[in-house]
Amino acid sequence: MNEIPRTNGASPHSSPHQGQPQRLELSTDQAVETAALAGAAAVQKLVSERNELRTRLAAQEQETAAYRALNNELRRRLLMVHQTYVEMAKGVVGDLERFDAALRDSAQDAHATIEAQMQWEEGAAAPAQNGAARVAGTHINGAHANGAHQPNGPTQIKP
Repeated sequence: MNEIPRTNGASPHSSPHQGQPQRLELSTDQAVETAALAGAAAVQKLVSERNELRTRLAAQEQETAAYRALNNELRRRLLMVHQTYVEMAKGVVGDLERFDAALRDSAQDAHATIEAQMQWEEGAAAPAQNGAARVAGTHINGAHANGAHQPNGPTQIKP
């Protein structure tokens, strides 16, 4: 068996200089170690950001639930106000209809009273006019008290 002795982890195909492969290995090991540390730090940062996002999401979900509950309460109150408004409006309309009916009844009563008073006054004034006409010698219809009939036209005055 032909074995090639290795020194300090150098490969068998290395150059005659013994120091270079060792540096290459060291720099490669350092690069891998640095990359691994950077990868681990990146993973830790991602995990930290994920946890922070989860925390923010939970807080936003709680806030959303609180807003939904508040929104439902406001809707309920708005419906109650609406219902109360409709009932109150119906009451006002009913009151206005009753007021209108009472006003119409009052106007009709006043009109009937005025008509009755006018008829009474006409009835009371008619006998007084008949009496005054008889004293003057004529009836209300224009006839003379002695029974003679005069034409309905204008009266002619004789000179």
